[in-house]
Amino acid sequence: MRTVQALTLEDAKSIADGAEEKAIQLGLKIAISIMDEHGNLKLFRRMDGNNFISVRVSQLKAMTSSSVPLSTKALAAKNASLENRPYQTVPGLTLLEGGLPIITKEGQHVGSIGVSGATSELDGICAQAGLDKIKDKLSTQ
Repeated sequence: MRTVQALTLEDAKSIADGAEEKAIQLGLKIAISIMDEHGNLKLFRRMDGNNFISVRVSQLKAMTSSSVPLSTKALAAKNASLENRPYQTVPGLTLLEGGLPIITKEGQHVGSIGVSGATSELDGICAQAGLDKIKDKLSTQ
């Protein structure tokens, strides 16, 4: 029997800190949503000056990477490679870069991060910076 791991609040805070630090470095104002592996909101942070739509989009990105343990960027590429583009019609999923799954070194999917407020590419960079903050606990996938 395997031990089930969980995303702790301390880990979620560290991830959000890393994403926010990168946003500050880049001069961005982002919204950060961190969810557990079931899509339950664990932590939400919105930087001053961030726009309203980013709140919803950050949560959609996190929900997507909680539902399908892939980055939203990878899911978009997978969707584009399929003839009927099935993922773009699934309610509650988004194919915008900036959502990443949180996978432990043991390979367990324990949650996700979604970042919104800049370009999709910059959102992805901030999300990755968040995961890098706890990289000693995460898979290298």
